[in-house]
Amino acid sequence: MPPKKRPSRQDLIRAQQRSAFVGRVEQLETFQHNLTHLQIVDGFAYPGAFLFNIWGQGGVGKTTLLRQFEAIAKGHQHVVARIDEAITTVPEVMAAFAKQLADQGQPLAKFSERYKVYRHKREELETDPEAPQGFSAFVGKTVTKVGLKLGRQVPIAGAALDFVDEEGLVEGAGEWATFVSRKLKNKDEIQLVNEPLGVLTPLFLEGLETIADRQMVLLFDTYERTGEVVEPWLLDILAERHGVLPPNCIWVIAGRDRLNPNDWSGYDPVQFPLEPFTAEEATQFLQRKGVTNAEVISTILDVSGRLPLLLAILAESSPNDPVQVGEASGTAVERFLKWVEDPAKRQLALDAALPQSLNRDVVAQLVDEETDVDALYGWLKTMPFVGERSDGWAYHDVVRPQMLRYQQRESAKSWAEKHGVLAAYYDGCAQQLDLEDDKVRYADATWQSYALRRLYHQLCSHPQQKLAVALNQFLDALKQNSDFAQQWAAVMLQAGQELEVKALCDWGKRLMKGLQAYEDDGYGETVTVLTDLLNAEVVKAEKYSIIYSWRGNVYRLMSAHEKALQDFNCAVGLEPEYQWAIAHRGITYRFMERYEEALTDFSRAIELNSEDKWAIAHRGITYRFMERYEEALTDLNCAIELDPEYKWAIAQRGSIYRFLESYEEALEDFNRAIELDPEDKWAITGRGRTYHSIKSYKEALQDFNRAIELDAEYKRAAANRGEVYLLLRQYDEALLDFKASMDTNNDWDYYRQALAYLGLKQIESTKAHLTQAIQIAQKNHEKVPNNHRHTFNLALYHLVSRKLDKGKHFYQEALSREAPVLFLKGAIQDLQDLLTIFPNYPHAQEMKGFLESALSLRQLKPQPPQIN
Repeated sequence: MPPKKRPSRQDLIRAQQRSAFVGRVEQLETFQHNLTHLQIVDGFAYPGAFLFNIWGQGGVGKTTLLRQFEAIAKGHQHVVARIDEAITTVPEVMAAFAKQLADQGQPLAKFSERYKVYRHKREELETDPEAPQGFSAFVGKTVTKVGLKLGRQVPIAGAALDFVDEEGLVEGAGEWATFVSRKLKNKDEIQLVNEPLGVLTPLFLEGLETIADRQMVLLFDTYERTGEVVEPWLLDILAERHGVLPPNCIWVIAGRDRLNPNDWSGYDPVQFPLEPFTAEEATQFLQRKGVTNAEVISTILDVSGRLPLLLAILAESSPNDPVQVGEASGTAVERFLKWVEDPAKRQLALDAALPQSLNRDVVAQLVDEETDVDALYGWLKTMPFVGERSDGWAYHDVVRPQMLRYQQRESAKSWAEKHGVLAAYYDGCAQQLDLEDDKVRYADATWQSYALRRLYHQLCSHPQQKLAVALNQFLDALKQNSDFAQQWAAVMLQAGQELEVKALCDWGKRLMKGLQAYEDDGYGETVTVLTDLLNAEVVKAEKYSIIYSWRGNVYRLMSAHEKALQDFNCAVGLEPEYQWAIAHRGITYRFMERYEEALTDFSRAIELNSEDKWAIAHRGITYRFMERYEEALTDLNCAIELDPEYKWAIAQRGSIYRFLESYEEALEDFNRAIELDPEDKWAITGRGRTYHSIKSYKEALQDFNRAIELDAEYKRAAANRGEVYLLLRQYDEALLDFKASMDTNNDWDYYRQALAYLGLKQIESTKAHLTQAIQIAQKNHEKVPNNHRHTFNLALYHLVSRKLDKGKHFYQEALSREAPVLFLKGAIQDLQDLLTIFPNYPHAQEMKGFLESALSLRQLKPQPPQIN
């Protein structure tokens, strides 16, 4: 324990404030008792409760009680650390705690050292002009969730299964991780940036474990805001996903709402619901502040609603005449201002409510040049409605809205002028960063902060006039950085709510809802918002290309390809060199199997940016679909040459090698992709399928098991594992996997289960599932007659159902339509798999031989042979 030091004057002031604290006696006694009356478990002393939850309405005194807990803990020589809403990411939370603990002689050395590397590398990458869109937000989040947006699985086994465009849907998030891998060569640093919580949290907890002789109290203030960031992390810690929480660590969580019992009930939080003071507590509080007149006390109790914060404001100048308090219908702000005699202080108390956060430089914008800024700023920080946050000082949420309404009501002209001054100040701050490139500017966190503050004050100054500007600039943000665009919309909503300007509030709410819906796969809502923007008169025509390209991409994700194509055409028509729109139109063409047009778009995108590895790789995938494998490999090689750690392209090249039966090269690529990302379930599954192809079933099962371990809902891996079990004639295990991966609209899923039931000699179930498979495949075939998958599947199902004539009919139909080699090889593999399981299945060998002959003849380009 460090030696006790002489208290400072500030320490004495705080002690005096604590001694004047009124109310919350029960909560204080409970918390102190928990610190001093420890439980003995196996010879070790621990506090009985580790989790306290303070909750109640704004102004009820949550933060004040939290600080009282902090003072009690420090008074007992324990270590204490506190965070509030100014902290926006979990790594920053840990760093803030670590710094405060270090200031108390308890450094978390390993964590702090690693966090410095994380911050340095993150800042280095965020400001890199090559950083992909959304990267800045990606590295700050605790978890990167990749949702696969496939409406179905490909209803054919064999080689063709790899040729679905699932990888294109995963690659967006993978692009960020790939960028990190390319820029950082050290594997530990790559993992640190890509998975900061997985690396830093164990070090943080390990550091806490070294503090063994004192209680640790971690305080979480304004949890209604901080909880969104930290709650999943806290629950993960309690679930031991990052290590062990020391038993001498106490958490105090203060927010407006009670902790959700569904998540926290198992941890038995001690609940401290705070209500306004009782009349007795409020009276005692006012008397301690020097307010003794019974009529004054009665008036203040009525006006304040006995909320501690408002009591403190109204009692600040110790009024002892009811006239000083005024009519009960007036606002608490007006009463407080009557007691501030210095005009400069009175004006600053009002004006300082205008900024969202305060520091000396901001205050300097609000006072005359000859004014003593430091003196006024120092006075302001002593006011009961001004509190310190991690990013500066700010007015309490209960007081600031009243201050703002007062300012608006008193002088609309002064209101607009002062907000204009603050907007100009933040604009100057942004310009001083001297960031000319749009991509760099929109990815820079400091520039973003200044731009959002500038926007807020512009909107407050002239909301109707600046709404049009805000909407058009929102689209600029959307083009460069969708995460920043969401923050932009949030500022519009906040300003609209504070100003009670309906149009501004509605637009902010709609834009936020639309972008959130996009993240949650609620594409219909996103389309509606984008359409509203197209129809908004205030949106400039020069921004239409952004809206069309975004809506086109949303339509593509909805598989509404014709609508997507129409919008991309509009975007490119308005902006012929809009490279992003051109490349994504190419993706749309590929989904529509219009491969030549897809090639044209990818080639044009590459012409506009010869180092766009994304467009180059996707052109390679398009060549693969066209069976132009050499050109596909050339493009993928080029993309990988541009970025040797482009794991997505490496894995895709592996899948082509597997199809070309170059299994050694395929395994080499899959191994490399997995080395770059050990949790890449797509690459792991692809390697498993390669092992499947070379009949290394043990290794295949290991890979499929690993993929399922990474994602228990990964149906593709479960289905692939089931196929291996089927080949090994482990029918019960196969059936379990097929049921787990079942899609009731997928004919192939019914077929696989039919084979498992056949192996188990459950004939009725076999027939029932084959009938379902045939019915679905027939509907698909009638809907899209030229789809070779459906045709080959129908042929196989009829053959297995022992309807030889119908089977021959559909095989012949597929050949007469010149089914690509891709599908022909897949059909041969399906028959081979059938014969592996049931070597003597009627006519299967005959059909396999026929298709193999057709494949050989296809290379000579003959007419399709006829089945006798």
